[in-house]
Amino acid sequence: MVTAIVIIVLLALLLLGLFAFQKARRNAELQQRRSELKDRFGPEYERYLAGSDNRTKAERRLAAIADRRDKLQIRDLSTEEKARFGTRWSAAQARFVDEPPAAVDDAETLINTVMKERGYPVDDFATRSDMVMVDHAEIVQEYRSAHESHERHRSSGTLETEDLRQAFMHYRKLFHALVGTPEPASTTRPLAAGKHADAPVADGDTPVRDTVPLPARDAGRRPPVSPTRHEGTGEKVAESTTVNADPENTTRHPQETR
Repeated sequence: MVTAIVIIVLLALLLLGLFAFQKARRNAELQQRRSELKDRFGPEYERYLAGSDNRTKAERRLAAIADRRDKLQIRDLSTEEKARFGTRWSAAQARFVDEPPAAVDDAETLINTVMKERGYPVDDFATRSDMVMVDHAEIVQEYRSAHESHERHRSSGTLETEDLRQAFMHYRKLFHALVGTPEPASTTRPLAAGKHADAPVADGDTPVRDTVPLPARDAGRRPPVSPTRHEGTGEKVAESTTVNADPENTTRHPQETR
């Protein structure tokens, strides 16, 4: 009788030990999975969980997104392809001067084309956003913002030029990340005068400094020129505002008056 009781107690202790071991292992695996998700998704991890009322389900969803991405055959673009897409992007930027909505349309279309060329699924925005969230978590919020602005303008047509400019700049950041080229540096300065004068800076190592034409709707409505005197000579000069291709940059140049 005593022997039976001892055996039962030992079996109970063994089962409790196994249960505790399994629970500890599951907790360790859970913590490891969460750590991996945090490392992979960055700030998107917390943002994603904040939008869900069930942490476990949200983490499973993130894990499923990452797993889907890992099964894709994503390739790098060749030098020729990068140059070709860069040329198309420059054309879209140049178009922003006179046709901001059309330029933003071109930007989104080009983003989709680059993603498809590299092997990403582009069936719908949710899918594209998920893939960007995995590979470029630091940019995905800007991508979502740009797409939202783009869709809002398409539905209402009332979006301000500044909102379109911001959308284009967000698209530009993702474009360079996808193509694998450095994004041109830009400075924060007051926007140029004129409704569409704030065109995004063209691609390259430095911002474009050439004067760009005003939109047709703004032609003939240039800012008045006010004469000033040149220091040291007393010669009158006229100060004019040159519209710059950088959306965040304007430069004032003195011009001699005769």
